[in-house]
Amino acid sequence: MSRFLKVKKNKKEEGITLIALITTIIVLLILAGISIGAITGSNGIIGQAQSAKEETEISQEKEIIDISTVEAMGKNNRGNLEEEEFQNALNSHTNGNVEVSTSGEEFEVFFEETNRYYTVDKDGNILDYVVGVTDQYPGDITRKEDGTVLNGSIDKPYEINCIEDLVAFSNTVNGTGKVFVNGKLTSVTKSNFSGKNIVLTRNLNFKSNASYVDSQRTDFGDINGNEGDENALITEMTTGTGFESIGINAYDTSFQGIFDGKNNVIENIFQNKASNLGLFGGASDAEIKNITITGNINSTNYSVGGICATARNTKLTNCHNKANITEEGVVSGNNASIGGIIGATSNNCEIINCSNTGDVKGDFQTGGIAGNIDGSIINCYNLGNITGGRGANYGAVGGIAGINSASSIYNCFNIGEITSNNTGNNVYVSAGGILGSSWQTGTNCKIINAYNLGKINNATRGYGAIVGGYWYGNIANTATLINTYYKEDGYLLGYGNFSSAQGVEKKDQEYMYSENLVTDLNNYIENNTDEIDTSQWKKWMLGENKYPVFVQN
Repeated sequence: MSRFLKVKKNKKEEGITLIALITTIIVLLILAGISIGAITGSNGIIGQAQSAKEETEISQEKEIIDISTVEAMGKNNRGNLEEEEFQNALNSHTNGNVEVSTSGEEFEVFFEETNRYYTVDKDGNILDYVVGVTDQYPGDITRKEDGTVLNGSIDKPYEINCIEDLVAFSNTVNGTGKVFVNGKLTSVTKSNFSGKNIVLTRNLNFKSNASYVDSQRTDFGDINGNEGDENALITEMTTGTGFESIGINAYDTSFQGIFDGKNNVIENIFQNKASNLGLFGGASDAEIKNITITGNINSTNYSVGGICATARNTKLTNCHNKANITEEGVVSGNNASIGGIIGATSNNCEIINCSNTGDVKGDFQTGGIAGNIDGSIINCYNLGNITGGRGANYGAVGGIAGINSASSIYNCFNIGEITSNNTGNNVYVSAGGILGSSWQTGTNCKIINAYNLGKINNATRGYGAIVGGYWYGNIANTATLINTYYKEDGYLLGYGNFSSAQGVEKKDQEYMYSENLVTDLNNYIENNTDEIDTSQWKKWMLGENKYPVFVQN
């Protein structure tokens, strides 16, 4: 059994003594005229006493770590913290129930008695702490942490409480590998979870032992394509090919349920293989919401999205990508799409209230939010650097989307730099601050109430501050721009170097960082006469960096 596997012990005699003591105290307090609510309420005497106890424990544990780091670093000539010396110092100040392990570039110190994990950097600074997972049924999302049976309904959604649950969820959608049922390991029964609800109950970190019930378990087998690493789960998730996306594509092997991240974060996701990559690889008729991811994703051929690689008729709401994403080496003829939130979309997908702050690099259709959008993007923004279109036919790179197909981009902005890697003179490779390239005659993409402050780099053909270029037909038949703005930058024009484009305005820096732009954006939401439904659109305000951002509700 791993040293990281936590098991609750049933100390019957201690439990009876404690219950008797608490009962006596409560009776005495009631006799003294203190109400039950004042004793047991959320801010009652018992709750305050428990909180004070926890604060004292945390202070004591931090003090042990501080003393141990000073001692460990003082015993070598390097002046840095080493795992073995750190462990020896901790042992000298504890009863041997405190263990240190490496977690990426940092250390993780585990206090077994309180089930707390502290993150410590190489200089001995305590960065954070979390309480470890206590799931009784890891790898079984049909049970709560305490064992209560769940059915995937709104009232009893399936739960992801640990990394083991996340792996089991992926295995079930993909129809491969193992899961746990009633505590027993079994071969997976494939399910797309159509109509079912799944929730993430807490933050999870692939590099942290605190996010696993047993980070050293090997019973899930070889996931990362390296049998020689002994298959410890934390190693499978952080090396080799890494985590297997939930769903393989948007068709026969896709997620079709409702996933709610509950505003939690999945940290340090790692993926590296030729496949559709992202937290979800494929989704169809699904909903994914309220989730943030960090980490590194690298595909060597297929579509990539921080949240979802490919999707059909799917809605993504309040999803945020902070991971760095790279797709390179695309095979000729493979229309790979790369986006901070989603790669390739079809059948009218919706992307609402989403953001990307990671750097995104692709060989084909590349965007800060979506590589290819068929549907709508509303209230979204990109702060990351976006690079794409390297020598591929029809490659396009944009701050919000690479390329559109009958899409609407409403109430969005881009700050990140946009770089075209087109090394030739391909007429269909283009770069734009909001959209890389609009599609063909008759689709008529709409970009309304948007602005771009991002610089456009290395564009050799079609490029523009709002839209880079268009395919076939003419400007009027491929895109409609209304109330869009960009900062003047040399000879850069708003739409594919065509000065005749309507609905886009070049402004000086003072205007772009002023309340004037905020007013113009908000006025359109409140007073437009274009019969556009703006009920979902967020209002604007000046942010800390003095450019317009969304008002948070």
